[in-house]
Amino acid sequence: MRLFFLFGLLWTPWCLLRAAAPTRPNVVILLVDDLGWGDVSCLNNGAVKTPHIDRIAASGVKFTSGYVTAPLCGPSRAAFFSGRYAQRFGFWDNSGGIPVAQPLLPGVLRAAGYRTALLGKWHSTGPMPHARGIFDETLCSPVSSPFIDYHHPKLARNGVVEESDEYSTDLFAREAVAFIERNKTNPFALTVTFNAPHILRVVKNAQLIRADYDAALAAGKTLDIPKVPMARPGDAEKFATQFPGDTARADTVATIAALDEAVGRILDKLQQAGLERSTIVFFFGDNGGHPENRSESLPLRDYKWSLFEGGIRVPFLASYPGVFPAGLTFSHPVSSLDIFPTVAALTGVTPPADLDGVNLTPFLTGKNTAAPHNALFFAINGLGAVRSGRWKLVLAPNLAPQLYDLEADPGEKTDLGANHAGRVQGLRNLWQAWHAPLPAQPRPAEGKK
Repeated sequence: MRLFFLFGLLWTPWCLLRAAAPTRPNVVILLVDDLGWGDVSCLNNGAVKTPHIDRIAASGVKFTSGYVTAPLCGPSRAAFFSGRYAQRFGFWDNSGGIPVAQPLLPGVLRAAGYRTALLGKWHSTGPMPHARGIFDETLCSPVSSPFIDYHHPKLARNGVVEESDEYSTDLFAREAVAFIERNKTNPFALTVTFNAPHILRVVKNAQLIRADYDAALAAGKTLDIPKVPMARPGDAEKFATQFPGDTARADTVATIAALDEAVGRILDKLQQAGLERSTIVFFFGDNGGHPENRSESLPLRDYKWSLFEGGIRVPFLASYPGVFPAGLTFSHPVSSLDIFPTVAALTGVTPPADLDGVNLTPFLTGKNTAAPHNALFFAINGLGAVRSGRWKLVLAPNLAPQLYDLEADPGEKTDLGANHAGRVQGLRNLWQAWHAPLPAQPRPAEGKK
């Protein structure tokens, strides 16, 4: 009996140690492509339902003013990976790239002992992900590109190209689940950069489509935009009655529904593996919706490429049970720049000293009741914008600065610049001070992708 009791004393701590959560949290980043702010139901409660994406908000935080740094994917993604405005290292549009020497979040985590993986789209010139020394596993675009074929994806696994007939969204979900299973006993950092719901190919000049769509919307008509189908075969038909006469929109909604299912599979795997409470999850879009893929920007103004809200305010959610309050709605402006320092603080790794983002944790837990940022800045193709508190200033060549009160007017319908000259000048001074040391943009963006 004494031996049994002694064995129990020795056995109990070992069992508790085995059952305890990892001392360092896992990290899962879910980055989606051209998803409009209005196409996530926990944000807009509109026609599209995203119950699995909404689970992240239910268990964590819904950011109603979540921003990216650019209204197109290349520099936007670079800013997330680096925690710095990509304009600082000359990445202004989709023709640019991330310098080899620039520290990136996965590399910092890998150096600290995390197992790292990238699944999905890569859009940056320079070395491809497998050659950067920051990922243990990659399955991504074989070359820097805005496109991945949904139906017959050609991807590079650790640099070796392979082709598949599996629907790309399902493929990335399956690979993500397998990676979590392989690494569930060790700290890991998984980045899934879905191509959904980005268009499959350009059918018509996007600016012309945008003009046609805006004209039809103003006239109260339905415009069935020509678009190469993105959804799984037969899925778009499920939404035909919801969007009569609008096959493009039905196809995009079906694509978003498949994306939502994929997110659900990843969240289910974390739960099944007992990792739900020991994993930081961020979900966000790389920029606003595209008029051709018909992702919904409303109630925000404009689309991808624009510095109005529809181009740069994105779905942005985060969950870390037990640390981030469940069901929190956070209205202060935040940025994808903040993911790097937040993850670094929570995982105990040392980030680079020159990050532009901030650790959001004390703001989410209530330890700091101030706004995380005094101002957020934007610039592309001669256009500029700055948001500070409720106010936003938009700058364009040969036009008077436009001032908007985003709390009263999130759709940016009423320009208040003529009535607030002092505020306009103050915001312009802030933007100019940020913009002045940046390297010059070499040339305009190549096309509208």
